[in-house]
Amino acid sequence: MLLEKIDQGLFKPDYENFSLVNLSNFVLKHFNAQINHAPYPLERFVPGVSNGVEKIVFFLIDALGMSSLERILNRDRVFQEYVVLEATSVFPTTTSAAITSLLTASTPIEHGVLGYILYIRQLGTLLNMIELSSPIMGKVTSTLSSKELMFEKTLFEKLLEVGVKSFVLTSKTIRGSGLSTLINVGASIRSYQSFGDMFAKFREILQEEGPSFSFVYWGLLDSIGHKLGVSSDAFESELYWLLRMLSREILPVLPRNVLLIVLGDHGQIFTPWERETWWSWKDEVSMYFSVPPGGEMRMMHIYTNQPQAVIEYLGEKYRDRALVLTKEQSLNERLFGDLASVHAASIERIGDVVLIAKENYSFYFKYTGKEESLKSKHGSLTLEELLVPLMIFRR
Repeated sequence: MLLEKIDQGLFKPDYENFSLVNLSNFVLKHFNAQINHAPYPLERFVPGVSNGVEKIVFFLIDALGMSSLERILNRDRVFQEYVVLEATSVFPTTTSAAITSLLTASTPIEHGVLGYILYIRQLGTLLNMIELSSPIMGKVTSTLSSKELMFEKTLFEKLLEVGVKSFVLTSKTIRGSGLSTLINVGASIRSYQSFGDMFAKFREILQEEGPSFSFVYWGLLDSIGHKLGVSSDAFESELYWLLRMLSREILPVLPRNVLLIVLGDHGQIFTPWERETWWSWKDEVSMYFSVPPGGEMRMMHIYTNQPQAVIEYLGEKYRDRALVLTKEQSLNERLFGDLASVHAASIERIGDVVLIAKENYSFYFKYTGKEESLKSKHGSLTLEELLVPLMIFRR
């Protein structure tokens, strides 16, 4: 997979063939549903992989980047037989944008979830797109419908239209919360309370009758990476035992008519505290902001009435730390996806200036003053964040 470079060390997602968007379109095509984009060409790399498949299962491990998987497999093979392919995440490389893309088969510019924190004009405030709350005010009373927050049908709804049922298995702590209420529409939702409970219910889903698509989500790896670092013993141990449990508890009972794909939504990169930039309303840069920045710590949506002044200011102060683009430049580069089918409200959510952190730099804005430094982060377009594995399993 050849990726187009946009700056030193930064690359574009491959929405043409090899992104998470294309992978979910592979699912739509397999079940004869209408596709939005070209399907990921799995058959090119694993001929016959979908022959006789009645069920497709995605097991998504949040923050599973290609580089992290390679470290584990280089230390211990774990599986007897497997095929590992690469895919790109989306931009920004963050859970809200990436999983929404995967579960709508559409790009961020199409579905409208363009980052972790976005300015929603109809609400007149920033909105945390995971919790659907304000990072400043907390819970937001909103009259907006789900279709005004996310502009695409879910993958589950699209499959239901052709008679294919779907299942979601997720943690009890996030079932029915925030973004989950938007992206799980159309699926039968089940939840687990623990590591072992997740694998037990995973096996139950495999035994469901009839054609189906299932999405199993494990989110703890991402939390460990943020708190302890992507190269920490805890991160690598968590990933190793997830894969070992998969090998022991799922693969031996995987029905022959099931295609299982283990994947990540984005990777993480170690971000030392000495390369962090912290902003607040007391800093000079804030004089350009119309509202606090959105996005995340490795990618910011900067909302301003003076985009050119911001570009010049950031170029002078932070040239080595970030690539800074106008909204128009980010759209022309198709970082959020192709412009052929775009909702106007989606474009409004993009910052007038888009900041993309280089190397292992990061940027914080103090919304409340209670923000904490994280050891590893994501959101930018380095290979560590952008490349995710697709582990293909058939019996």
